[in-house]
Amino acid sequence: MVTLEQMRDSNSRIPECLPASLVAVFVGGTSGIGESTMKQFVKHTVQPRVYFVGRSERAATRITAELTSLNPAGEYTFIRADLSLLENVDSVCHEIKSREPLINLLFLTPGTIITSSMKETAEALYYPTAVTYYARVRLIVNLLPLLQKATGLRRVVTVYGGTKEGALCASDFSGRCLCPPNPTGGGSTNTTAAAGVQVQLRAHTSSMMTLALESLALEAPDVSFVHSFPGFVRTSHGRNVRAASSSSVGLLKAVMKIVGPIVAVPVAEAGERQLFFATSARFPARYAYGAGVDVADTAGVAPPPPAVGGGVVAKGTDARIGSGVYSVNFDGEAQAEKVEEAVQMLRDDDLVRRLWLHTVGEFVRVTGSEFV
Repeated sequence: MVTLEQMRDSNSRIPECLPASLVAVFVGGTSGIGESTMKQFVKHTVQPRVYFVGRSERAATRITAELTSLNPAGEYTFIRADLSLLENVDSVCHEIKSREPLINLLFLTPGTIITSSMKETAEALYYPTAVTYYARVRLIVNLLPLLQKATGLRRVVTVYGGTKEGALCASDFSGRCLCPPNPTGGGSTNTTAAAGVQVQLRAHTSSMMTLALESLALEAPDVSFVHSFPGFVRTSHGRNVRAASSSSVGLLKAVMKIVGPIVAVPVAEAGERQLFFATSARFPARYAYGAGVDVADTAGVAPPPPAVGGGVVAKGTDARIGSGVYSVNFDGEAQAEKVEEAVQMLRDDDLVRRLWLHTVGEFVRVTGSEFV
């Protein structure tokens, strides 16, 4: 486990360990964990150039003023987009590519609490996985060449269900099969069943994300990929409860009302933790650790000697130290053994390849291309 104090110490050394003018893209940066992490990044970096993507112009105006106050030397650009549509994802990537030759950090938090199997996007993608999986992977694929050109840091962080991987429904990668139809737009009409469906869908989508990152790391072993679970954090997703209209949401709200004050991670603290995942040399690219091309200078903030606690190189999703793809809990711990075994079973069933072929197939079906 990495303590919060160790994380804060690593974050405080960003100005001395990482170069000035780091370029970061925060997708889902107008609220919650994305906003909090972005503010921590701006607070600790020198002359950063930050792009943040979201839906709310009003929130963006407020956040831009706050970022400027935190670090007047930085540059902050808001891009308004609904990322449930891959067409809009590609537009965002085109804009960023037109402005920047490289990116140091891609930080992804877009999500939804809607779990209705009836809900589809205009591109015929299941809405929950369109937002939490397809859009995120499309962003990584499109921007990966810019990440590979970076110096000082090359990292992707996707905040969702790290360490929560489990069974994957290979007969329907979209996840619709895990959500019983409900004409009212919710998940299941039975509260207990609905809660179970949410857990299954999280395990399913978490596994999809981790396996997709493993595929991406094969193409870019000089970039590090972190799939993190932020803990129970109070964010603005609760504002979408009426739209979700799901009994499972009601159950979640009731549980969090009781246990939330005890177990919830404050959103500011969540930002500190995620900044550590985004910048620490504990999570190097595959080629930054062991054999291969030496890109150690892009691994992030190295710990002061002796290297202990937060400075120990983490175990990757394949159970190897420093293997380039990391699934971590909010305290920096990697997957438990039973989760490692579950993910290995998915690999043994050839699901890394099968999932990637499915993902690329959906990209081509919707956009006409594998990437832009």
